[in-house]
Amino acid sequence: MSFPPRHILVLFGAPSPEHEVSILTGLQVGHALLEHHTHVSLGYVDKSGQLWTGDPLWNIHSYTKKILPKGCIRARLRKDATKGGILVQERAKKGLFGASDLDIALDVAVLAFHGGDGEGGSWQGYLESLAIPFVGSGSMSASLAQDKSKARAIAMAYATPESFSVAKGVTLSEKEWITAPELCEEKIVALGKDVILKPARLGSSIGVERVTTTSNQLKEAVERGFQYDDRLVFEERLSPMIEINCSVRKRADGSYEASACEQPIASDGALSFEDKYMNQDGGATGAKFGTSSGSKQGSFGQKGFSAGAKHSHEQGKLGTSNDIDGSGMASLKRLLPAPIEQAWTQRIQEAAVTLAEAFDTSGVVRFDFILKTTKEGMLKELYFNECNTIPGSLSFYLWQESGVSFPELLDDAMVVAKQEMGARIGRQKPFESNLLKQYSGS
Repeated sequence: MSFPPRHILVLFGAPSPEHEVSILTGLQVGHALLEHHTHVSLGYVDKSGQLWTGDPLWNIHSYTKKILPKGCIRARLRKDATKGGILVQERAKKGLFGASDLDIALDVAVLAFHGGDGEGGSWQGYLESLAIPFVGSGSMSASLAQDKSKARAIAMAYATPESFSVAKGVTLSEKEWITAPELCEEKIVALGKDVILKPARLGSSIGVERVTTTSNQLKEAVERGFQYDDRLVFEERLSPMIEINCSVRKRADGSYEASACEQPIASDGALSFEDKYMNQDGGATGAKFGTSSGSKQGSFGQKGFSAGAKHSHEQGKLGTSNDIDGSGMASLKRLLPAPIEQAWTQRIQEAAVTLAEAFDTSGVVRFDFILKTTKEGMLKELYFNECNTIPGSLSFYLWQESGVSFPELLDDAMVVAKQEMGARIGRQKPFESNLLKQYSGS
């Protein structure tokens, strides 16, 4: 570490169909940070958008109740002219001499949102306006990557026969479907007999369907899709194929580094939400949390996460034991490293780095690819699928395979976050002119 963080805030939750997935990632990140840091706070954004802090948030069971338990504190963020970003814990005012709000100076935030405004750029823009360094891609990058139609357009601009391709596809709005359904259906059918339907701005495979265009189910599938988003992306179904994922992180020198590649195992040819998060058998590899044997932090294994970590901050000390039922993307069945030839692995890693540069990502991201195969199983062509600027579990299991522990991954990312925010602030200098004097007549 090149800096000792005063206080780290892990932000997660927020209004999103992926709210619960974000909680898992947030807890994973928080416990990993406790490996090297003392002053770590969890910042949980509930489904209404209210920010909360407090010791009970470290326990997974606090999120299973309709109301957060006693000890959770309403909070907000603000900017201080001298101290930078401030986490304000709003203490209840009782009587004339009631407790005052507690201000905590933040050094850096780590984003663990999934979907919605948390991953789509709104929270990133908010933190940028407050000059709070955060681990993750900037607002523009996050917004473009979250929108699958925009992401496809960016990927197509960088696709080459030697690197990767982008599957045929079309984006349709709900307005287009209502006003010209027959024309929309023609565009979908033109993609082929089988297509993949995706809500444009959702993740975690929520709302994703395989649709047979020659059946009567197309209209029903489209109507279900519009329940999630007002724009839907339809892509040709590539078959036969295998899915390959590769993570990329930004280094302090501005370069990008690709992780090991994985082959996720789907139950029915394409990964579903259940495949990603509800399977607790774990994969062949990659389900370990990234702590040393016998560490105080425990591990995310096939049975979940056990934490006996002690952490201290302005509210005192907490030593609890939590059982997290599930471990997010870390529980997904996978082949790690992916059992493909080294030449294909290198090609995928190079494509991932190219795309990271194209999207101007930061922090830890994950690119999902599709490898089309022959009927005999021979690898034939590489296709871009999606860009995830805040991947489930921050893809720590891919970096473990590459020799980078979860705590080390986060520490390096925080260094980059501070560097990038410092550079951003340094460029925000006012342009001096005589404009106001001209209009005021002085």
